[in-house]
This record gives sequence, structure tokens and C-alpha cells, in this order.
Amino acid sequence: MPIMNTQINWRTKTEMIYSTLREAIVSGDIKTGEKIVLSKVASDLGVSPSPVREAIKQLAAEGLIDLTAHTEAVVSRLSEKDFREFTEIRVILESEATKCATKQVTPEFIAKLEDILAKMQECVDQEDSKRYGVLNREFHETIYESCGNEQLTKLIDSITVRTDRARAVFSYDYSRLMESFQEHQDIVEAIKAGQAEKAGDIVATQTRAGLESYLKHSLNQ
Repeated sequence: MPIMNTQINWRTKTEMIYSTLREAIVSGDIKTGEKIVLSKVASDLGVSPSPVREAIKQLAAEGLIDLTAHTEAVVSRLSEKDFREFTEIRVILESEATKCATKQVTPEFIAKLEDILAKMQECVDQEDSKRYGVLNREFHETIYESCGNEQLTKLIDSITVRTDRARAVFSYDYSRLMESFQEHQDIVEAIKAGQAEKAGDIVATQTRAGLESYLKHSLNQ
């Protein structure tokens, strides 16, 4: 029994470290090309190196971290070509999932979207771009999880994890944040009206617009 508890505790630590590092990468707190020092992460989080090592392996498997020949962990770089290709795959998958979700709306689904939208409004008013980015992800995950196709949802997540750092655009392009919020309002209205094609088209436009804004900033660095 003690062994089982240790395994659960260790696994929970790994998940916590994974989530912490992943959020730091996609939010831009840890920059592209920056080294992640295992011992420092372990010290900062008050854990042993083992769960940190496993979390880094998970992030490497998802393409967020590159492991060098010297076992150094570095936040992966994506070329403009990579971003564009991943984004076009996202457009296809996410717009389809949105259309599917629109065709099976429930009051609970709409209520959850509107609740997230209200929180996003607070972020816009307070210019809280970081929290807005988190809510943006939650908003779309809510839609995709309601599409009724578990495999489609998994595919979207596997692709989104590679480009999710583009949401950092909200921290340096407030006009894009404002545009994004309006798009989210339009998505909810389209879903409530049962306009599946329109909802899917807005998601596609939004995804591409976010990419262009992110690349514009990145290429000017």
C-alpha cells in the first residue's frame, strides 16, 4: 500500500510539473530556445529531479522541448513554415469540431460558454492578457469536447499543443485581443442560432488571424 501511495504522489507531481512548464512555455514566460535546467526546476518547485525528468520527457514527446545530445532541454523552435502548416491542420479540424458541436447544443453547453465569455470580458476590461489566453483555450476546448467525437478532440489537442504558444500574441497586441473577444462573441451567437457553417468559419478566421499576428511579432524580433 505505501508503494501505491508513493506512485500516485510521484505521478501527481509529474503532472503538476508538466502543467507548470507547459503553461510557462505556451504563455511565453519561458522563451523559444531557452534552456530548461532540471536541477533549477526541481529546486524552484521543491521536488526531486525524477518527476521533473519525466515531465520534460512528456513535453519533448509533444514537441514543445528538444533534447540535445548532451541531454539538455531546450524550448523548441518552430519555423514560419511549421507554424503555417500546423495552423492549417488546426483550421480544418477545429472548424469541423465547432460545426459538430453546434448541431448538438444543450443549455448547459451554452451556459458554460457564456460564463467563460463573461470572464473574458473582465480580462479585456482589466487588460489581463495572460488570463485571457488561458480562457481562450478553455473556451475552445469546451466546444471541441462537446462535438461528440473523442478522436477528433484528441487530434486537435495533439496539434494545438505545438502552436499554442501563439496565444502569447495577446500580451503584446491589445488590438488583436479586442478582435478576438468580438470573434468569441460572434461564435457564441452563431452556435446559439444553430448556424454551424458560420461558427466554423469564424473559428477558422480567428485561428489564421492569431497566427498572422504572432508571426508578425516574432519575425520582427
